[in-house]
Amino acid sequence: MLAWGPKTAGFSLGTSRHRAAWRAGVGLALIGAGVATQVAASRHPAAVESLYSRALYPRLAGFLGCLTGWLPFSLGEAGLAALGLGFALLLLRLAREVGRRRAVPWAELARLLGGGLMGLGATYLAFLFLWGLNYQRQPFGRTAGLETGPAPVAELRALCRELAEEANELREGLAEDERGVMRLPDLTAGARLRTEAGFRRLADLYPVLGGRCARVKPALTSPLMARLGITGIYCPFTGEPNLNTTVPDPEVPFSASHEMAHQRGFAREDEANYLGYLACRLHPDGDFRYSGVLAASLYALDELRRADPEAATPLENLRSAAVRRDIEALAAWAARYRGPLGRASARINDAYLRTQGQKEGARSYGRMVDLLLAERRARSRPSG
Repeated sequence: MLAWGPKTAGFSLGTSRHRAAWRAGVGLALIGAGVATQVAASRHPAAVESLYSRALYPRLAGFLGCLTGWLPFSLGEAGLAALGLGFALLLLRLAREVGRRRAVPWAELARLLGGGLMGLGATYLAFLFLWGLNYQRQPFGRTAGLETGPAPVAELRALCRELAEEANELREGLAEDERGVMRLPDLTAGARLRTEAGFRRLADLYPVLGGRCARVKPALTSPLMARLGITGIYCPFTGEPNLNTTVPDPEVPFSASHEMAHQRGFAREDEANYLGYLACRLHPDGDFRYSGVLAASLYALDELRRADPEAATPLENLRSAAVRRDIEALAAWAARYRGPLGRASARINDAYLRTQGQKEGARSYGRMVDLLLAERRARSRPSG
């Protein structure tokens, strides 16, 4: 019979409890310090912008990017895999201990819980200082002098029309696969290496987006990421943008640029989307320019469907046959990997974004349209 007793041979219960309590206390203190730092930062975005996002963070990101950029694989992904393996081995060890002694090793469990809390607190603080405080920086719209705010539906319709027509033009002459879907001439591997070219041009307009060394890494766990509905992820602990290599070619340049925008210190999803679009639009290569405009047009049309569903259909019909084939390929990819893992991942991501001050959660990705509209208004204003 399994005994759930208070003692485990070889342990001093009092000493173990004392150490476990101390570790748990340190962990809770670290978590509390992280929460206090995040709350204080949210109240002073201008200070975060000047002291952290423009002063400390670029140095941290530059150091990490140069440290890991030369590796052909994602160090962050390897570290996460090692952490997962270590956790699995720890659970196996505990299960063996229970089976061998036929008693629950309470002291060991308490020690691990205390250590886990301490590790969680340290990880939380490291996340904030290595990247997470960028959620609290001042909005990019203010940095760029763009006036974001509610726009009439007519303005949104005009934006959708412009983006759809531009996507049609940019699609012409691009390489295609046997299905007629846009194909990257140098495949995903080559496109990843070309991502930086768009940001070099974007940094001429906004020096805050300058950077070096970091490069987009291929995610070895791409099939799992696809099941989770993730096209890319930035690892702040290693300074690496990671790309899901299963995504269709029309999506690759935009997704890679989105993750590079995170590496440049723009944590909010709407801003990373908008800056990814800008970097693509300024890119010297046509496939990048097309990918960015296509993504922007899809986000804009989604917003129009919510605001005026009847106006969306005629604009969808504006798309060329080639653009429609690309959109169908994106939809087929999403349908292929759709499932319970993706739905659970979406809920977790939504909750995470809300904890970082993005009140609309996952809907914040589509808020890039506010910046697109603000940019359009700025272009239409008379100069001088």
